[in-house]
This record gives sequence, C-alpha cells and structure tokens, in this order.
Amino acid sequence: MAIPVIDFSKLNGEERAKTMAQIANGCEEWGFFQLVNHGIPEELLERVKKVCSEFYMLEREEGFKNSGPIRLLNELVEKKNGEKLENVDWEDVITLLDDNEWPSKTPGFK
Repeated sequence: MAIPVIDFSKLNGEERAKTMAQIANGCEEWGFFQLVNHGIPEELLERVKKVCSEFYMLEREEGFKNSGPIRLLNELVEKKNGEKLENVDWEDVITLLDDNEWPSKTPGFK
C-alpha cells in the first residue's frame, strides 16, 4: 500500500470530482495524503520547515518534554501499554491552543 498522492492542479479542471473523491478517501481511509502540484513555492516550504525546527529546538530547551500536553500524552500511553514515549520526533506535531498564543521567541513562526 502506498500513501495517497493527489494532484492538486486537477482540482479546478475536468477532474474536479475525481480529485475531491481522492481527497475524501485520503481523509477517511488514511487520515492523511500527499499533495503534489499544489503551487506552494519550495522556498516557502523550506522557510516554514526552518522556522518550525527553530521553534522546536527552543521548546525542547525550555522543558518541552515536561509540558502539560506531553505529560498527559505520556500518562495515556503508559496507562494503555505500560510504556513511556521516548525518542519521539515532535517536529511534525504542533499544538496551537484556542487562545492563539504564538511562540514569542521565534518571531518568524507567525
């Protein structure tokens, strides 16, 4: 099985219905998918990745692993299978709460 790859350039053409069905399938069956031909410049994607890496580096230094959400997640995992989360790469996971507090030490993150 392969992760669904969806050509986003076909969203506004004759294949719109098929593309929408692929997106729905990716969401419902996989929970994610990869978009290609989305029009987002590679340079922008690299800048976002760099800023996110800087953000996580700071978060780790400031006790990220002892933060409330991570403690709660650890408790849930430990209750379920008796293990703790270790060596997890959190770079692809971010939680911005409803109060919309942006990281203050990474101004490029906004």
